[in-house]
Amino acid sequence: MSAMHPWRGLIGLALMGGLTAYAQTEPRTIPMALEARFDPVHIDGGEPLGLLSTALLFEASPDWWLGPVVVGAATGHRGGFFVLGGQIERRWRVGEQWRAQLSLMAGGGGGAGAPVGGGLMVQPAASLLYDWGPVQTGLSWSRVNVPSGRIGSSQFGLIVNWDGRFAYFDHALIGAASGADASTGLGFDRLMLTTDLLRSTSMRLAGVRAEHRVSPHAYWGVEAAAATHGGADGYMELLGSVGWDATASMLGLNSLHVGARAALGMGGGGAVPTGGGAMGKVAGVLRWDLGPDVFVGFETGQVRAAGGAYRAHYTQWQLGLQLDHSGRTELDRVVGVDWVASLQHVPSAARKTGTAKALDTMGIKVRRSIWGPVYVTGQAHSAFAGGAGAYSLGLAGMGWRSSGPQADWSVGAELLAGAAGGGGVATQGGAVAQALLYVSQRVGRGQAVQFGLGRVRSQQGGLNSPVLDISWSQTFGLGPR
Repeated sequence: MSAMHPWRGLIGLALMGGLTAYAQTEPRTIPMALEARFDPVHIDGGEPLGLLSTALLFEASPDWWLGPVVVGAATGHRGGFFVLGGQIERRWRVGEQWRAQLSLMAGGGGGAGAPVGGGLMVQPAASLLYDWGPVQTGLSWSRVNVPSGRIGSSQFGLIVNWDGRFAYFDHALIGAASGADASTGLGFDRLMLTTDLLRSTSMRLAGVRAEHRVSPHAYWGVEAAAATHGGADGYMELLGSVGWDATASMLGLNSLHVGARAALGMGGGGAVPTGGGAMGKVAGVLRWDLGPDVFVGFETGQVRAAGGAYRAHYTQWQLGLQLDHSGRTELDRVVGVDWVASLQHVPSAARKTGTAKALDTMGIKVRRSIWGPVYVTGQAHSAFAGGAGAYSLGLAGMGWRSSGPQADWSVGAELLAGAAGGGGVATQGGAVAQALLYVSQRVGRGQAVQFGLGRVRSQQGGLNSPVLDISWSQTFGLGPR
């Protein structure tokens, strides 16, 4: 099978899942679900590999669900094994309290020396769940197959679903007054870029974190980071967190926030000994508001793997953006957010063997407008073809486009930086930059296809290749919280 065949499949999957929006003056909602499943997989030969899958799904049409999924090693000996992809799912009611569902996940990734070949992984699953209300729990049967590697396993697993609603405005209302009580989107209140120094090693990380405040002092969040220096290129971590903070008002410092945070998740790769992959963090946090929209932060704490020797003290610096403000004025505006499914072809990716070969990645991008044609973006890509199955790329940066989602055609540019590694690709420590020029054509209400050409380059030499990008995007309007 040529490397191009999976491209056509993913493009078709993305187009099937186009979420249709209609102009309105009030937010519209669609069903949304967070799905977690644990599968006790076995690598050929019997080695155990416990995989935890987390999918964010939306009901694209009645009983048909679609969305991104991340799969990571949580038990076994392959901490750092990650797969990024998409999932399509069909659900049925079985009586009043039971639900059956069939799903298909396809993605790319690898890591921790797992025998994944080019990285493509396919996993069909059948599940039966008991409905407790907004939460459903049950059993699933799945088949994990890595066509070009040595993972082919059938197993029973555990599954948990949480059902909610996703509120949004039509893309045609971007820029219009939204009203002070319009709560939309996934509810993230702030977004930050992070850089970590692990004091017991020479490793440095770059990452992104998003947080949602549930009370004046408490919040939860998600974060992802990857190695950029220290010879651990390929190391990656993905965690969920809870935290508490308060202002130092008693000292007359209303802009200073002091607190603590704890996080749990998965990480590994880059020869970092994280065992099965489960890991956690505890830290103290300081944050200083520079104004209503921008803040800087500092965090220090400890990270530790549950089943490996990895344990380190770390310091982290943060540069953040307040995404939403509650009830500021009636002039709060609807802002544009794009969710993007991407395929990228890297025709000349330098390898650690001294050769250069093509590789293909699938990825997810999120773009948020911050001022007129300017937006911020975060992206994650993983290889699915080209013999570089463990290669992953995480990027963040800024972009510009000539016109909004209502236009038939637009052009744009992005300048991004981040971390990459794994799969034998010569990223020389992990720090990379990518520049991209693109043209976009509207194909539906808030939907567009994008064709881009750019270059990805490792900061310290090695990887330096053109990049071809084809993406499908869905634009939503989001209001303030």
